Amino acid sequence: MPPKARYLPTSNAPVIVSKEMEEYWDFYNTLQSQIENNGLEASYAQSYMNQKKTNREKALKSQNRPPRVSEEELDGYYTEGELAFRTNLVQQYENVSYRGLHRLLASNVFLQDFCGLSNLKEIVIPSKSQLQKYSTFLEEEQFAKIYECGVENIFSDDKDYEAGDLYGDSTCIQANMHYPVDWLFIVDGIRTMTKAIILIRNQGLKNRMNEPKTFMTDINKLAIDMSAASRTIGAKKKRKAVLRKMKVLEKKVRLHGQAHVSLFERLWEKTEYSEGQANKIITRLKSVIEIMPSIIWQAHERIIGERLVDNEKKILSLYQDNVHVITRKKIAADKEFGNQLFLVEQANGFIVDYSFNKEKVQHDSKLLPPMLERFKERFDKAPDSFCGDRGFSSPINSKLLDKEGVFNAICPKSVPELTDRLQEPLFRKKLKRRGPNEGRVAIFKNKFSKLALRAQGFQNRHKAILWGLIAHNLFVEANAINAVSKLKAAA
Repeated sequence: MPPKARYLPTSNAPVIVSKEMEEYWDFYNTLQSQIENNGLEASYAQSYMNQKKTNREKALKSQNRPPRVSEEELDGYYTEGELAFRTNLVQQYENVSYRGLHRLLASNVFLQDFCGLSNLKEIVIPSKSQLQKYSTFLEEEQFAKIYECGVENIFSDDKDYEAGDLYGDSTCIQANMHYPVDWLFIVDGIRTMTKAIILIRNQGLKNRMNEPKTFMTDINKLAIDMSAASRTIGAKKKRKAVLRKMKVLEKKVRLHGQAHVSLFERLWEKTEYSEGQANKIITRLKSVIEIMPSIIWQAHERIIGERLVDNEKKILSLYQDNVHVITRKKIAADKEFGNQLFLVEQANGFIVDYSFNKEKVQHDSKLLPPMLERFKERFDKAPDSFCGDRGFSSPINSKLLDKEGVFNAICPKSVPELTDRLQEPLFRKKLKRRGPNEGRVAIFKNKFSKLALRAQGFQNRHKAILWGLIAHNLFVEANAINAVSKLKAAA
């Protein structure tokens, strides 16, 4: 037996399971029927195949070869797209990391069958790196089209659902980062540059310098000094002195990093690294070298100069881009660092619209007009009603909803106005239904946005959000179908 091969035990004996496990199997069986019948899997696989074909043609052209892709290759790309779609759905429902998903697929025969991995000859389980590539392969625009296709399928003519009764709320999807502390950014930068330098030097490409690990020791000592200085007399003066030492050390490490990355760019082919690994090391080192002067300037201004830095110029993370401070004054999170997510739920629980803000954080009242335009474009009509909390209330939104013929169920900011409107039975009904909308946002954040919390970079966070939206709507529909089947069986 090859070292990596394992034989799973087989048996013809029936498997007796609990009711909970039967529901688990029923869910995936219903899900499989859904994605095969509604064309969502086919749409994703087609986009995946087209992108793979484009990439293959570019590679052939770069090698001065005819850019021809055979039908057999295209069939393989399409099948791989189906596998990618199903493995990503499994990851969303099982709420596991890429490493956890790899282990789950290797050990769960039922999920192997669902993902199309079952084979008489051999079962090849995608590695964690390959699973990550599956989840981020397509562009954001392509993911968005697949999500919209899924929403349109839910409310097609042969379905019983109506899309017009809407409930909206916004939340924050936090980025994978620590609390933004200026001097900690310097610590992070030195550690990242040092680790990259070590990777280069391990391959025999060396520029004259001290042992890199001494830099790690030095910055760790300075970090301890900086942390301890805040609890002593004359803390301000001591913190400034430590920061000046950090600045000197950072400049030294940055210059060594520049020398090593130049050497590595010229001679990486002589190392054991692949082209992808070399590009990763070069990109990581260059990105940190590029941002460190801004980090030093920000720390100097705020700690030594004791001056405020404009929000537009602030750097909140060394590794995450397009991150914003969101102040919502919640009990568990007065300030959050990430991106604003606006979710619009339909009465049956489907998320029919969203916006994930990249450039800025908007007031809730500004999110409503664009949502109405997107809804009209998607369904060729305005919604029947919209309900939201007081943040969506504004004179402009009230006029807009009246103009479009949409019932305004937004909670007014004015207490007398709210008292008057509570006399309306329909308004009370909508406002009462808005309570579960908070739960819907919590379900999405706790179950379907975990990949976004681990993703690096806005683009990958956005793709993870779209995967969560696709999986969420399929999840709601599959549970609804199974609930109806149970009622019919019990009748």
